[in-house]
Amino acid sequence: MNTLLYPFGWNKELNQLLSNYPEEMIPGRVMTVHKTNYIVQTAAGEYTCELAGQLQFNKQPEELPHTGDWVLLLPYDPMGIITEVLPRHTVLARKSPGKTSGKQVLVTNVDVAILVQGLDRDFNAARLERMLVGLKDAGIKPIIALNKMDLSAESTQQIHLIKELIPDVTVHGISAITGEGLRELEDAMEQGLTYVLLGTSGAGKSTLLNALSHQMLQKTNAMSEAVGKGKHTTTSRELFLLPNGCLMIDTPGVREFALALDDTDTVASTFSEIERLAQYCRYHDCSHTSETGCAVIEAVENHELNESVYNSYLKLKREADHYAASTLDKKRKSKDLSRLIKNMKKGKPGKV
Repeated sequence: MNTLLYPFGWNKELNQLLSNYPEEMIPGRVMTVHKTNYIVQTAAGEYTCELAGQLQFNKQPEELPHTGDWVLLLPYDPMGIITEVLPRHTVLARKSPGKTSGKQVLVTNVDVAILVQGLDRDFNAARLERMLVGLKDAGIKPIIALNKMDLSAESTQQIHLIKELIPDVTVHGISAITGEGLRELEDAMEQGLTYVLLGTSGAGKSTLLNALSHQMLQKTNAMSEAVGKGKHTTTSRELFLLPNGCLMIDTPGVREFALALDDTDTVASTFSEIERLAQYCRYHDCSHTSETGCAVIEAVENHELNESVYNSYLKLKREADHYAASTLDKKRKSKDLSRLIKNMKKGKPGKV
């Protein structure tokens, strides 16, 4: 039965997990998430599902089903009740908007992210570097698609700049409208893998999805001429099965991508040239900011390392360190509160 789910990313490892659960639970993949329900693809077709109480009330937001998740459900035609979220192999998250140190999951179980950026007013190399750090931390392979070549007279120079600043990532110059470069992008995609389109509103993600699917899957809107910003065409994260056998998740525009890293060293490893130079620093724990004998600073001064790359690294490292410190402090306060409650139950109020 579950072989019917293989086109949606099901595999032998997931199949082995089923032996740990009751037979009446059937597996499915979350195709999209609405405010009050979930659309789940199963071997028997799509189900509109709600959450079991144990999930709804006993789990943190990041533990709940997200687009891309594999779940188990109890079918009650035509509805279903989601009872379990199966283990994820990747999770792409960002820091929750605002001053909180929480984490917001964007998509799960993604193999490759296509970073779509327009070669118009949307062009921003620093935003690409930021998203690459998040993808590296999540274990998701990146591909950069620089869209709207037909609208930019400087597209060749812009593509060359990105290749120079980000040498370790494949870059495709495309036009989702004219079809330029799409064949090469499609040839780079692997059947059976799950992809996600990431970029700001107006970058052309939905237009690209329609071009790759050879049909109108998503509505598209024109750019606002007044401010040069895209309109929010896609309002939810939705998974599609493409004719080439790949799976694609389209996402709403992501303008803010604040880092929420599990490992702050990911920043350095994303900037491969800085990681290479760091081997020659005098101190093994060099911060590359003011230390004597810092090979990174020396490379910047000698114009061997692009200063904009160095500044991007410093900015992202500070941000990652701040989030890590905030998360650590939150955990410490949580432990202190738990200890206080235990002591109060033992008749020792105020003792932490």
